[in-house]
Amino acid sequence: MNNSVSIVTGASRGIGRAIVKGLSKDTHILAVARNFRDLPSLQDEIIDGNFRHKIESIIGDVSNPKTALRVIRMAVTNNWKIKNLICNAGIGTSGATHNLDFKEWQKIFDVNVNGCFHFVRACLPSMLEQGFGNICIMSSTAGLKGYSHNAAYVASKHALVGFAKALAIEYGKYGITVVPICPGFVESDMTTRTINGVANRRNISYQEARVIVEKVNPQKRILAQQEIVEAVKFICSGNARALSGNPLILSGGE
Repeated sequence: MNNSVSIVTGASRGIGRAIVKGLSKDTHILAVARNFRDLPSLQDEIIDGNFRHKIESIIGDVSNPKTALRVIRMAVTNNWKIKNLICNAGIGTSGATHNLDFKEWQKIFDVNVNGCFHFVRACLPSMLEQGFGNICIMSSTAGLKGYSHNAAYVASKHALVGFAKALAIEYGKYGITVVPICPGFVESDMTTRTINGVANRRNISYQEARVIVEKVNPQKRILAQQEIVEAVKFICSGNARALSGNPLILSGGE
């Protein structure tokens, strides 16, 4: 059994949960989430799958730097080397920008951008000491272009792409790979909320709104979570160093 660990934020549901399950065959897991409700069932699924590695759950808000420090202490306690950091935690709301409250704007940046920064900063010393590490930063196609009624989310995802590019240049020579992943719409709670938002604004049915959202992706479909998991697994395999700093766009042709 190896002693490497993957840290996954936003791990209890959706894409984060799928990533945890995908990586648990290869490393130990430190799963970070705000809500305890879904983490026990995730642990049970992994244990029932007879995987060889351990999973530890940490309840905490990524926007609080103390959460990242707790995770690092747990890795040290278990004598695990931090191989992979997947900054997946993210939130977003939709609505007209002139109605966007600054507190909501700040909350989105606190989770999406500052939360990522806290975990990257906490993990870098260990990665530098061991001379390797993979960092996946979950951005979005919204980190590369604009979307109406999503100004705060779009701005935060652009910030993550820039952050990843800077990290790749700064730490690439130390064996650390940093890739911003930019999916289009993926089957998730967030995409469901987006569809509902479109339906409400246009006064149409959920299914009609879903078709509109599907057409945003060039293949006219919403991506499966497993497609994102496979990309993360490739980056975490250690074979993606040439991708470092380059947005990995997963949208079916965009």
